[in-house]
Amino acid sequence: MAGKSGETQSHRKPAKIEVVVNPAPSRRIPLLAILNQAFRDAGIRWDISITHGPGDGSVLARKAVEDGAEVVAVYGGDGTVMEVAAGLLGTDVPMLILGGGTGNLVASELRLPTQLEKGCELVCGERYFTKRIDVGMMGEQPFLLRIGCGIEVGVVQEATRELKDQFGKLAYVWAGIKQLQETPEAKYQIVLDGKEIIEASGVACVVANAGTVGVGRLTLAPSVDVCDGKLDVFLLKRANIEGIVQLAGKMTGLDRLIGDEFFDLDASQMVTQWAVETVEIRTNPVLDIQVDGDVIAKTPQTIRVLPSALRVVVARE
Repeated sequence: MAGKSGETQSHRKPAKIEVVVNPAPSRRIPLLAILNQAFRDAGIRWDISITHGPGDGSVLARKAVEDGAEVVAVYGGDGTVMEVAAGLLGTDVPMLILGGGTGNLVASELRLPTQLEKGCELVCGERYFTKRIDVGMMGEQPFLLRIGCGIEVGVVQEATRELKDQFGKLAYVWAGIKQLQETPEAKYQIVLDGKEIIEASGVACVVANAGTVGVGRLTLAPSVDVCDGKLDVFLLKRANIEGIVQLAGKMTGLDRLIGDEFFDLDASQMVTQWAVETVEIRTNPVLDIQVDGDVIAKTPQTIRVLPSALRVVVARE
């Protein structure tokens, strides 16, 4: 039974689990020992597959399904999580996220533990729980978090592996501050659901399936929901100090709590948001696009939502 998007379902403990591991971002922990103790003690058969390059996560996830895995777990960063998710589209096999990266934004979005032992425990009881979430598609490329051009691409490129190893999530903060000073405006043409056409200048455009940004509990906007059957489009019009204050207020919800007296600024003048099922983005000049943390495409692009397309393991509510 497929179930509705966002509806939690209960399942019997899985008999067989495949764990897809990206060794590149692995923390200094006894990974195999932890997995073995958790799953063996629970009476679950398990095996492990190692990624060696881009695209391996999808291939290994599909093979795991063919070999009868009842749950496919993924240990790695958000890019690896996205690859495994792509391999599970069109199946009803759940994905278990064992956060092994720096940001672990998908895990944060779903309120999942990032400690490995706690993640394993989600499927080791007599019952475990899942829900279906939306997946974004840019052409034939799926994404779970968001795609972005402008400032976001610079942040992804600036937050190097060395910087992330040294500063963790703060690497994205340093990179963001630098990009706010350096990213020039571009001309955007945005077509919403094939009907409304928006033409404006801006320093970034983001299409979000999930709202988590990876710094504390900040979100792009409280209304962004990975289970609502919609994508949220944000156009950041300018990046001056007033704009930064406005964006921070919008992201944290402070603009609604504090009221007009706090800052004599109108957030709508800095960032605009639309909820859509499809969006086309064209820019002048042509811009790079990041997809869940990897810069892999350029404008123009058409993006759409696949409602309830992926089943994920979640904590019991």
